[in-house]
Amino acid sequence: PLLAEAFAMICGREGSEAEDAALAMIAAAAEGSVRAGLSILDQAIAHADLAADDSGSDARVEAAQVRAMLGLSDRAAVRRLFGLLLEGEAQAVLDEARNQYQLGVEPAATLAGLLREVHLVTLAKIGSPPAAALPEEARAQIDDWAGRLSFPLLHRLWQLLLKGHEEVRQASLPLECCDMALLRVLHGAAMPDPGELARLLQQGGVPSQPS
Repeated sequence: PLLAEAFAMICGREGSEAEDAALAMIAAAAEGSVRAGLSILDQAIAHADLAADDSGSDARVEAAQVRAMLGLSDRAAVRRLFGLLLEGEAQAVLDEARNQYQLGVEPAATLAGLLREVHLVTLAKIGSPPAAALPEEARAQIDDWAGRLSFPLLHRLWQLLLKGHEEVRQASLPLECCDMALLRVLHGAAMPDPGELARLLQQGGVPSQPS
């Protein structure tokens, strides 16, 4: 939020208009780096200026333009993919990830979006107020996941996604690496929590297929 507010002030000084959602995307892509954020903002303003020259309208940095420029997945698509991971739908997960890639979303951005989703669900689980910009439908979905997912599982998902994100960023085959990372997350999510596993062991064993 602080980065987005700073970028809004910069846009004001430069005489440029920008949607709040666009500035939030730029701040998220900057990952805490002011220098990186300013570089992305400069690119977004340049894109907006070019679009304005072509159309004859006023320059405005819009969320759709920033999403296309950065190759970011929209939040609804991220939530859909996250839901498929939790449901254990392996082929559907791969199909959705491939669909996002065909729309221009880089594999690393897909995993970064899933990381943000886990973060939102974890915050909701501890009772933090939702972000003001979050749509009502998204809040309801996140609250539902927060009620159903345990802290150990959320921590496990975070670690698996973080490892996958790091691997994809360095991979020579990022799409294939993303597929394997998502499958690893899917199967990791299916394993019992450590506490549940201990209980099952005390009762005489674990199921042949994790539920």
